[in-house]
Amino acid sequence: MTEVTAEPYTEDDDWDGSIEEGPATAEDTSDNVVNAPKRRGRAPLTLPTLAAKYERAKVRVERLEATDVEAEREKIRVQMERLTERGARLDSHESDLKDAHAELTESKSAFDAALAAVQS
Repeated sequence: MTEVTAEPYTEDDDWDGSIEEGPATAEDTSDNVVNAPKRRGRAPLTLPTLAAKYERAKVRVERLEATDVEAEREKIRVQMERLTERGARLDSHESDLKDAHAELTESKSAFDAALAAVQS
């Protein structure tokens, strides 16, 4: 067994919010969370991180500014009209199918009669 001593916890009134680095030893590869080196505070934002955030925001604004809202609305309106017309054609589908079957039956009868006349 190993004897361990600990100092009682006290708040540090002089802490400026910076991160305290752990000891400069090789990093432990185990999954033991309890023994992992602790850090206090929040990691400071670095210049590359802020630059990337700025660039993403700039690209987003440019993309939104380049969008022609009225043209997009017109495209959607035209698509809706086409879909409405397709829907209207589908409403009469059953009657069109019935008419097509009647025409097919009529045509077959006429063809059969013409074929019988040619063969005899």
